[in-house]
Amino acid sequence: MSLKNQEWSQIQSIQMSVQTADLYILNKIQSEQISLSCTLLTIARGKCNVDIKQQQGAVEQPSLNDHNGGFMGSLIIPRDRPVMQCEGYMSPRNFKLLNEKFMSKHSVGRPISLNIFLKEKLSVSVNGDLFIEDTREILIDYIDFVFPLR
Repeated sequence: MSLKNQEWSQIQSIQMSVQTADLYILNKIQSEQISLSCTLLTIARGKCNVDIKQQQGAVEQPSLNDHNGGFMGSLIIPRDRPVMQCEGYMSPRNFKLLNEKFMSKHSVGRPISLNIFLKEKLSVSVNGDLFIEDTREILIDYIDFVFPLR
């Protein structure tokens, strides 16, 4: 695939819908993890596995990184597979709030969605094809979650 054959735009966010959500209680390390399996919406034919861990040793008070939802992490985009991997940490306070939102979610016929905002831009064609030359790891600026109400 070449950048010359199609029209390309630069995007800095990836929208996806949550297909499955699991809460892992990791007793050995006294921590919890939310694992999401998502289908990409702004990029064609792809998936993303999102793992959000509770930050260990963090203070329960709001911190300076709460402006980004308290999320610190990265997105790994392999060149040879259509499955991205997002991994990161949230403060205990924000992790608990997110977990409560997932637990209280009632089915309304629409999936939960999320937008991952990246610190770098990606090239995507008008058809939704992603162009990368090599596997990339990109830092995440912040994540927004959308919980449908009805």
